[in-house]
Amino acid sequence: MKRLMEQIGETVKGRIAGAGLNPLENEVRKYILTEFARNGRPPAPEGIMGGLNLSSVDVVNQILEKLQNADILTRKGGEIISAYPFSASKTLHKVIFEDGHEVHALCATDALGIHFMLNEDITVLSRCPQCSGEMSVIVKRGRIDSYSPQGMIEFVSNRELGGCTAENLCPFINFFCSREHLKEWSELNPGYKNGETYSLNEALEHGRTIFGDLLK
Repeated sequence: MKRLMEQIGETVKGRIAGAGLNPLENEVRKYILTEFARNGRPPAPEGIMGGLNLSSVDVVNQILEKLQNADILTRKGGEIISAYPFSASKTLHKVIFEDGHEVHALCATDALGIHFMLNEDITVLSRCPQCSGEMSVIVKRGRIDSYSPQGMIEFVSNRELGGCTAENLCPFINFFCSREHLKEWSELNPGYKNGETYSLNEALEHGRTIFGDLLK
């Protein structure tokens, strides 16, 4: 039986595969991700139009609507607010690139997956949902170079698959600084306590599987 994070990963990748994107639509999808990574925020429709030399903003908005309907990105008020693995708003998971610029990830697995999507060394700074203490993971050359604290784990709450993954699942895929704090958090949040625990290396491998081919 497949583990929970494997099922979620297949859902994310499957939505892209099942969206039936034509070459232009796929180019827009990749452009959004590369601009999100470069600037720490998503491009506006006008920026997409200019960056890809498209004929009109209407063309861009039609493509964005298709991508949103396929749950490849999320918009509010016509603006992109997330595109797996990135979030335009602050989350518990901040990713710092070697040149110092930053971007927020939708969940713990997404943060690690950014390394494989971009093939860049990263530092992930995250907050424990129980104590708000800062945790860090440095990923280099496809491996975890270092992490702190030593008791860090990932917990994935067993939420029902379906709907918008960014809203329904991602907020419940987090690092905890220790199993003790996960236990305390679970006792305070009984509605979310069922799920699976992963080591950092397991979480890293899930990030590789989900995001490694996202720009190819």
